[in-house]
Amino acid sequence: MKWTYLIMVLLVFASCKPRKKKCSRGYDLDHPISVYPIKESYNIGDTIWFEMNFSDVLNVLVTNNYTGEKFNENIQLKNFDFRRTFLSFFELVDSSENVAGQSKSKWKESFDPIYETGNIIQELPDGPEYKLIYQNNAYLLKIGMVLKKSGVFLHCPIFLHSYPMAEGFLNEQDLTPECKTEIITDIRFPVNKQPNGSHLTNYHLFEQYMNPSIENDLDRIQKECFTFVVL
Repeated sequence: MKWTYLIMVLLVFASCKPRKKKCSRGYDLDHPISVYPIKESYNIGDTIWFEMNFSDVLNVLVTNNYTGEKFNENIQLKNFDFRRTFLSFFELVDSSENVAGQSKSKWKESFDPIYETGNIIQELPDGPEYKLIYQNNAYLLKIGMVLKKSGVFLHCPIFLHSYPMAEGFLNEQDLTPECKTEIITDIRFPVNKQPNGSHLTNYHLFEQYMNPSIENDLDRIQKECFTFVVL
């Protein structure tokens, strides 16, 4: 009888012991961005605004890193640090090269920034590294660019999830209780996304000045970059 009681106690204790989390997930997020006023060409002295305002409840694409299964899920990220995010600008000067081969825009020579909302970490040759403001359960950014130089330009927000490579672990977060490893693997930046699913990005201008067939990620350029001409 004693042994039976002891075994029962041990079984109850074992069942109450916290189980080690085994789940591993990657998360792809959207940070919608509005670029306005939407025009094909601007004059020197005009201002273009780049603005984000989205909820802390995000519909994300989840990848099960063990099985490769993908599914969508709503998660809440309160006052979250998205690590390294940038507004980058390229001057499109050589249609024989893809975007990666274009000249950095010498951003401060081409634009005068207006920092209205957000924290600027540093100013780089191709644009600012920023942090979003978290306020009233929303993430906010608003930056204006006063145009100073004529040319054809491409604006592309960027998330560097593993730069420098040693800092890739910083994007590992504890998002859900059942997962041991959870990493923000990518952030997409849909520009001027419309209710019908289209994106007002002036992509036809990109086609006019560049060669889409040599691009490595044309879908991102079509949906997440904004092409504009300064006269």
